[in-house]
Parts: sequence; structure tokens; C-alpha cells
Amino acid sequence: MPPSPLADFRRYAALIAPILARESEFSDAAESATAVQIERGAVLPLMLNGTNLQGLSRVARLIEITRGGRLDTIAVVDRLGHHRPIYRPLLVYAWLSAFSLRYEDLPREEFGRWEEALRAWCDLLEAELGDIGWDRTSAWAARGSSAAEACWIAVALQRAGKVYVRDVWIDLASDLFGKLIKSQQPSGAFLESTAADSPEARWFDELAILHASAAYAALAEDRTVATAVRKNTEFHLRETQPDHATAQPFGLFAFIWNQQTRLLADAMLNHASMQTQLDGVTQILLADVTQCLRLFEV
Repeated sequence: MPPSPLADFRRYAALIAPILARESEFSDAAESATAVQIERGAVLPLMLNGTNLQGLSRVARLIEITRGGRLDTIAVVDRLGHHRPIYRPLLVYAWLSAFSLRYEDLPREEFGRWEEALRAWCDLLEAELGDIGWDRTSAWAARGSSAAEACWIAVALQRAGKVYVRDVWIDLASDLFGKLIKSQQPSGAFLESTAADSPEARWFDELAILHASAAYAALAEDRTVATAVRKNTEFHLRETQPDHATAQPFGLFAFIWNQQTRLLADAMLNHASMQTQLDGVTQILLADVTQCLRLFEV
């Protein structure tokens, strides 16, 4: 008898655990008065299996920033100082996920600080989603980074809507992903492209959208989005080379979810296992995959 899907998910979670358990140093060398690092989102892997002081300290500056106002002037960069549009919503999503997992264990003072600060960051994401305008950015790969940003904002707002019992955020997320699946191409791609588009840049945006969409489908238990996710994983299996687009495991949970595309998942995990020190985005993504796999335990 073949193993059950749940057994497969447990096996992949067991493969990810030792990779995430590696000690990773944090340096704020790329931060400034107007920039914070995406590596602070590693609060999620730090607190995935329990509350710890390192996890609490990792977000201290994110809390302090909310007291100075004008969050929209703060850039989110990686440790090398590079910026991507998805970094801000990915950072907030990771922090929200850690809060959702550990709010009952937080010291009372920390609970209040996290709750208040996260709400401010989510208000900013809501405003930014309105500014992006999905209908103006989803139809071509040249604006794929904006489409990916919109999807990561939406999955963060889905998480936030559950945390804060705020239906408007859940509705915004549902509307965004509804538009996404309506614009999906016959090939399974989420983005329409032209011959002038860079394949590697387009593949990265597709993978970033895929990861956010799979997380949303699992969190919201949305079968329609899950079907779109499956089609996109098969598009990648047939037509792209994910390892040429990024060394980070974007889309990993989606590739695990579809038994037909686990070859891509295995390649991503093999690459991560060979890294002596994981970058912050990889840590966040692996932790997110773990929490998505755990949703199927319920």
C-alpha cells in the first residue's frame, strides 16, 4: 500500500527540521534609520517549536519603528542591502505567523506590544495593496514583481484577518486570489509574458506567487486556489527551471503538495541541506512550509 499523503507530509517535515535547526547568525549591518532587514522575519523559525528570547529580540526593532510613525518610509532589505517588493509583506507574514503560533505563550507585556505593532504594519499592507492595483499589473511578466507583492500582501492579510478577527482583510485576500485564478494562463502560468521578458525574472515572480498562493489555499482551505496552485506546479515541471531563477525554496510547499512535482521539492531541499548557513528568506520559507504541512495534521 502506498504511503498516505499525511505520512508523506510528515516525512518532508522531518527532512526540513534539521535544516532549520542549524544555528544562523544575525547581523543588522544593512539596517539604518530608514531600513530594516528581512532576516528579522526569522522570528518564525525561531519560535516555530516554542517561545524563546532570541525570537522576542528579533522583532524588537520592528516594534520600535511603529512608534516613530511613517512606516511607509521604511525599506525592507536583506543582509546584503538588496531590496525586493515582496520583502515587506513576507516579513510581516512571518511575524504574524509566529504571533499566531505563540501568542498564548508570550509574556503579557510582549503580547500587547506585538499585537499593537503588527496591526500598524498590517494597516500599511492594506494601503499598499490598494496602491498596487492588481488589474493593472497582473497581465504581463514585466510587472510580475508587483503581482508577487500583491499576493504576499494578500496572504499576510488573510493571516492577519484571522488573528484580529477582521473580515475586511480576509475579504481583500479572497478577492485578490479570486482575480489571480481568473487571470491564470492555459499553460498554468499566473503571468502572461512576451518574448521580451527575461525568463529567469519571470520564473522567480511565478515561484513567489506560487508560494504565497499555496500558503493561502492551505490557510483559507480554498479548493479553487488549490487547483490553480496544482496547475502552476505542473507548469513549472514542464516549462521552467526553478533553480535557474532562485536558490531560495519559493514554491516548496506547493511542489510537496502535488505528488507529481515532488522531484522539484526534493531538489530544493537538497540544495538547502548543502548550505552551511541559510539566508533569512530561506529560513522563513522553510518554516512556512513546516507550518503549512502541520495544518494537515488537524
